[in-house]
Amino acid sequence: MSFVTHILIAVAYTMVAAVVAVLVPRGFPDVDPNAGVLLGGVMLMGSALLHEVFSRQESQSRVTEEMQSLRAENASLRETLEEARTEVVSMRETLTGLDEQRKADSASGKSVDSVIAEVKVLQGLIEQFARAAAGKMKSPHPAAQPDARPDEVDEAPAKGAGRVAVVPPVTASRRVPMREEGMPPIASGLDDDSILAIVRDGLERNRVDLVLQPIVRLPQRKRAFYEAFTRIRDENGTMLVPNQYIGIAEREGLVAAIDNMMLFRCVQLVRRIQSKSYNIGVFCNISAHSLTDRHFFSNFIEFMADNAALASDLIFEFPYATIANRDEAIEQHLRQLAGLGFRFSVDQVTSLNIDYDDLMRHRFKYVKVEAEVLLAEAVSPTGHIVVEDIKGIVDRHGMDMIVEKIETEKDLLELLDLRVDFGQGYLFGAPRLARVE
Repeated sequence: MSFVTHILIAVAYTMVAAVVAVLVPRGFPDVDPNAGVLLGGVMLMGSALLHEVFSRQESQSRVTEEMQSLRAENASLRETLEEARTEVVSMRETLTGLDEQRKADSASGKSVDSVIAEVKVLQGLIEQFARAAAGKMKSPHPAAQPDARPDEVDEAPAKGAGRVAVVPPVTASRRVPMREEGMPPIASGLDDDSILAIVRDGLERNRVDLVLQPIVRLPQRKRAFYEAFTRIRDENGTMLVPNQYIGIAEREGLVAAIDNMMLFRCVQLVRRIQSKSYNIGVFCNISAHSLTDRHFFSNFIEFMADNAALASDLIFEFPYATIANRDEAIEQHLRQLAGLGFRFSVDQVTSLNIDYDDLMRHRFKYVKVEAEVLLAEAVSPTGHIVVEDIKGIVDRHGMDMIVEKIETEKDLLELLDLRVDFGQGYLFGAPRLARVE
């Protein structure tokens, strides 16, 4: 209680004691006025003592709460320090453990010849699509069809010369984001021909980079996963982000080569993570077009069957609209991947009223929702699920919720009241270049 509240309480029981001291002798003639004053004094002293006892209890309770809060913060700091120590040790091992890496690769059954074979397959695909793109330059450019979100990367492997996935282009204008901290500058003011030239040159000269953005466990903010995206560099080190080049690359038949290179590197990254026992998963996006392409998925599943050991740390992410409106072919593809042990995530969820039972049956472990969607639902509910109940619903279905695009501490505080499992956004870290060699 505040100081003013204590003053008001003291005034109140003092007035009550005074009234007793005055009125008791008048109401009871047998009672001496001095006895009335004494009775009022006793009441005043008793009230004061009770007031003091309750004040001390309140103060003690507040101190206890502050101590508990300090203990929790101290535990969090210790955990953060331990994580930092672990990362320092891991960096030292990475710098000095090249021989150990070779032994780990050999022990896992991944021979150098196998890696070289995969690289040759990848190079063959790049050359194939580069030739196809060169042929398309002689004909008018077909109109791009809208679909994928900016920064969405749809990756798929291939075996031999099989057909691979095509990522749908982006509908929005090529808005250039601000420069990301620790990353090369982002190109701006380029026309389609300049972007196409950078993409082709980047493929030919192996300048397609894998970047990772952390996904953290809440409320500890401990890193639990990475989500993979693509960047393409020009000869000067300036980079293109996906929403600048995807539409053009798809139109020119180059997206498949980009996708295969990126997933190939994701597989390399997960192998490296597993060999170092980092216990961090990687999310890889699969587009709607890839999921519905039967020819592609036969090659895709064959490749992943050869890499089933990665299932614990490689999570495939699909747009919710594609999963909700799937046909029998997609159903079969999901069953095949699940049969290999892989888990799934669903993103682009625009409403909390989704079929959680259906997702659970098909081995979906994660549901991604933008922070804006959850916060808007908390203010103005639009469905039959109360936003405060979403944590319990997700838990009952054996899934975890990842809230993405968390940008401010204010938004995070509101989301923590909903007890969400994981968070992603610039508040926890911007995309950074990955080392996959």
